[in-house]
Amino acid sequence: MKILVVLSRIPYPLDKGDKLRAFYQIKELAKNNDVYLFCLNNSTINPKAETILLSFVKKICIGQFNKFDSILGMTKSLFDGTPFQTGYFSHKKNIKMLNSFCEKVNPDVVYYQFVRTAKYSNINYPKVLDFQDALSTNMKRRASKSSFLLKCLFNIEAKRLQKYEAKMFDIFNKLTIIVQTDKKEIKHPSQDEITVISNGVDDSYFNYKNNKNKEFDIIFSGGMSYAPNSVAAIFLATEIMPLVWDKLPDAKLVIAGANPTTSVQSLNSENIKVTGWVEDMKEYYAKSKIFVAPMQIGTGLQNKLLEAMAMNLPCISSPLANKALGATHNENILIASSPKEYADSIINLLQNPSLADQIAQKGNNFVRENYRWETYGSQLESILKQVAGKE
Repeated sequence: MKILVVLSRIPYPLDKGDKLRAFYQIKELAKNNDVYLFCLNNSTINPKAETILLSFVKKICIGQFNKFDSILGMTKSLFDGTPFQTGYFSHKKNIKMLNSFCEKVNPDVVYYQFVRTAKYSNINYPKVLDFQDALSTNMKRRASKSSFLLKCLFNIEAKRLQKYEAKMFDIFNKLTIIVQTDKKEIKHPSQDEITVISNGVDDSYFNYKNNKNKEFDIIFSGGMSYAPNSVAAIFLATEIMPLVWDKLPDAKLVIAGANPTTSVQSLNSENIKVTGWVEDMKEYYAKSKIFVAPMQIGTGLQNKLLEAMAMNLPCISSPLANKALGATHNENILIASSPKEYADSIINLLQNPSLADQIAQKGNNFVRENYRWETYGSQLESILKQVAGKE
């Protein structure tokens, strides 16, 4: 089967959740199918990207765009009522490029990621869209933690996204999403027809050798330019850690992830390290004792939690993040809401290594049993075959 995948970003390096999902889904699909990749790009391309991607895809077509293209696209969105992020990524020249690429490839099915690529769907082929997350809900939550002006903008975008998400049922033959909780946020009478296809963890995380000499007590990771991550990092450093330091003054925190905002960078101190981009996040998981993800806003499954659990780190997170994950409090994860609850859980794990080991091992087993790319890749392949009429 010929599968054409349409993405809003080049899926390498794996510094964002959507890139990670696309990368491993494509890799799984390529085991039994010919996969072709069309992706948009407005930044410097990683020198390794095409070589790595071409090791399992047949061909890559990259639609370049610049600030002028994005401004023009968002101006059009202002008047046609579509989400501004859709306008940001939609350009006449790249739509033409995709149409031309489609004619050459002649795919059996086209697989799109995010509603922001929907304006590229005016092609006469079977089509599947991966919502990934309920972006309208994501925007509402971001609005709740923003200044007045940004709150207004995020709320406008949320309303546009909600309407646009509903339109996807008329455009695509099949729709997918990462977690059940986000599926329930897509407002449409046919909501039940959306298929949940979760994320997985690469085997390299399970097989990585842990470092017995731990440099850090606590780690939080993720793309630090993404608001839900930067909000969580600041919450952890300024509201939780002072309570931890009252009992354990030497406790060390590392905040690891690309493109930290100025506010996150300012957290650097004697007991807090902000790394910026790291080549291999596994190195930082391996030299840390506990993973804490105090997510306050955002949607979807937190890949960082899956990775940390796979690396045998005991994890502490929020009720919001665990709704998507589905772990069990006090068994394979600890759940906290207030700064005091987080601090108490951190102190408890650091002072009780046997409890930390127990939570870590059960967390590792939970991820092994429930989150594997092979399983969800097969599920996606089955859907694409069905839509393409190959089953």
